[in-house]
Amino acid sequence: MIEDTGGTPGSDEGMQTHEVEFSRLTLDRGVAVGRRWKRAAHQVGGLQWSINGEPLALILQEARSSLPKEGRRLTADLYYSVLQRSKDDYGDAGRDALRFLLGEDEWEEFPGRTPLLIGECLHVECAVISAVIDRQDETVTWRRFQAHQPGPDVEGYLFPSTLTYTFDREQHDTVLRRAKTLV
Repeated sequence: MIEDTGGTPGSDEGMQTHEVEFSRLTLDRGVAVGRRWKRAAHQVGGLQWSINGEPLALILQEARSSLPKEGRRLTADLYYSVLQRSKDDYGDAGRDALRFLLGEDEWEEFPGRTPLLIGECLHVECAVISAVIDRQDETVTWRRFQAHQPGPDVEGYLFPSTLTYTFDREQHDTVLRRAKTLV
């Protein structure tokens, strides 16, 4: 519960209590992409983010229609999680993303952003959907989702601002700490 104090200090005037409706973060062992379109479902491997039971990859694939043509083209296959269960180089990107999400490190190429979804090449360097992660004492918010190619000088494509998710920090971080043992 977060309190809003609109009155003078020490008075009850203007004191309002607002319930924050938290989203729930989970990691699933894969997601079927394409089940909502008129084509056969394509099973995507790796660990996949889900928010309130809906795979993030599907949420963003549905929202990509709001992007300009170049952005829709770029995001067409960006539905693989950076959290791949692999012993090769792919695992490094997932471990990095977990550290960024936990506030333990920062992505040097795009400070303030965290890579979440990548393309079939399974490398962040090909193209990525990232988000700004705001960590507070009791909450973590994922916002400003953006698709972009590597390089800070390359234009990115922002998803609608309505795609903002606030999590209870304890629930969010518990999921991430468990994921650290899998990647």
